[in-house]
Amino acid sequence: MASEKWEVIPTTADVGFMAHAATIPELFMVASTALQCIRLGLEPGETLPGSNGDNIVLELKKSQRLDRDLVVWLEEINWIAESKTAAVHIQSFNYDKDVLHASGMLCNDIFLDPVIEVKAVTFHELELSEVFSDSGKVLGYRTKVILDV
Repeated sequence: MASEKWEVIPTTADVGFMAHAATIPELFMVASTALQCIRLGLEPGETLPGSNGDNIVLELKKSQRLDRDLVVWLEEINWIAESKTAAVHIQSFNYDKDVLHASGMLCNDIFLDPVIEVKAVTFHELELSEVFSDSGKVLGYRTKVILDV
């Protein structure tokens, strides 16, 4: 599997993306970057703006389902980015037994005017799965997310 990446996928009304990564923590980080890039009108491969900012620590209670945790995580990232008019650069992510821990930087050193308002991260067509090689070895993970815009 290639390194972490994401791409926009076609949907009928909203905006969707597919994210790929080698591990679950990397997948959550790539998905948060994808959501913010879509919000700011950036293409896959472009980097989030901002270079300076305050340190941020996020802790979210883990549920029994990884896909539900992803939606809660992305909702939190979207809320922070929108309410602080900032880019959230996640630098570390741990998915522990009961709590999801993340740390990074809240970059609000430039004005970030969103191109698309993301109203919600939906459960519609939500997918989170392992990616296997032909021999059955786990190569990584992928997720499909639809954003209500």
